[in-house]
Amino acid sequence: MQKYHLSEQESMDLLKGCECGVLCTNGDDGFPYGTPVNYVVLEDRIFFHGRMRGTRVSNMLRDPRCSLTVTDERGYQGYGDNACDTDTLFASVIVKGTMCQIDDNYVKTKVLRALIDRLTPERASLPVDPERVVRTGVYEVIIKEITGKYRAPNPESVRYPVKSQR
Repeated sequence: MQKYHLSEQESMDLLKGCECGVLCTNGDDGFPYGTPVNYVVLEDRIFFHGRMRGTRVSNMLRDPRCSLTVTDERGYQGYGDNACDTDTLFASVIVKGTMCQIDDNYVKTKVLRALIDRLTPERASLPVDPERVVRTGVYEVIIKEITGKYRAPNPESVRYPVKSQR
């Protein structure tokens, strides 16, 4: 996929522009365990929140290695007379790294505030309850490698939009 490679900066820009990805940890049964997460990038560091216990946390404690995949779906293109002459238009990023839990309540509050500001800016003026901060898990993905790729439309193709959410 060298032809459709995103630079490291383009990959970071895409990562910062998306809101949701799939975080994969290593399950104790040897299978990858993927969960969707909303995340925020602060100072080129990835943060998300969730429960303080569960499979994802158990996996992290046993093996901190993880990957985060983010996709920006951009529709489809048709380019020939056969129904299979169709490509998906997209940009995607895969981050390989390690995951750790954040215990500092000041940092946790900063991350939760950034998530609120980004995902639900209408609620940005509301207070963040310090007791809830203590009970909320906040995690960081420390980036070891970031790669991205894309498929841009061919000018001669017919474009089809991404289907609406069901």
